[in-house]
Amino acid sequence: MKPILDTLNELKDLINKFSSETQYKDTVIALIGGYAVIAHGIERTTKDIDTLCVGSPYDSFGKDLSQFLKKHFHQKGAKVEYFPQSPDIHDPFQHEIIYIKDPKGIVPRIDIIIARYKWELEGLLSSEPEKKIPINLLPKPYLIAMKLKAGGPKDDYDVIELYELLTDKEKEKTLKLTKLIHMDKKLARLTKPRKIKRVSEDKDQLI
Repeated sequence: MKPILDTLNELKDLINKFSSETQYKDTVIALIGGYAVIAHGIERTTKDIDTLCVGSPYDSFGKDLSQFLKKHFHQKGAKVEYFPQSPDIHDPFQHEIIYIKDPKGIVPRIDIIIARYKWELEGLLSSEPEKKIPINLLPKPYLIAMKLKAGGPKDDYDVIELYELLTDKEKEKTLKLTKLIHMDKKLARLTKPRKIKRVSEDKDQLI
């Protein structure tokens, strides 16, 4: 976990520097994805560091941030790629995205997703630091909403696990969010109590 924390600390310092040295004074970043799930207390594995970020003025934010990061990571031999729209045609969000890749594999890949929706911005602005995590952590209701939209098998599993950790107030917020993004039925299906199937007794195996 130490290399991950070091990477997050470096990312936090870079975002703070970007915010102080450019016109984007109100830049906000939060941890999402697998490491956010782990930080919320769920055991799982993941390779990439996924973050959600936004700044104002919005129109050129993603491109300018990528250029700023490129100058820093070029010195370290890491590659920074900027896409004005997700290169994955199956991505339901189609966000702007910045990939930071280390060819040597010493540090994990960092994905910086540029917030596109008002509810994502709301989640970013309500995010807070969590324990030893250097950058803010996206609150569970918003993380669940993002994972419902993503729709992969791991995302669905994370939704089920995260939902078990919600307080009543967080469940109310999650339901409100999922209705907003038309994912409330999927949430209900994933979190529906499952019937325990009784296994028939193998009488021929009795002593």
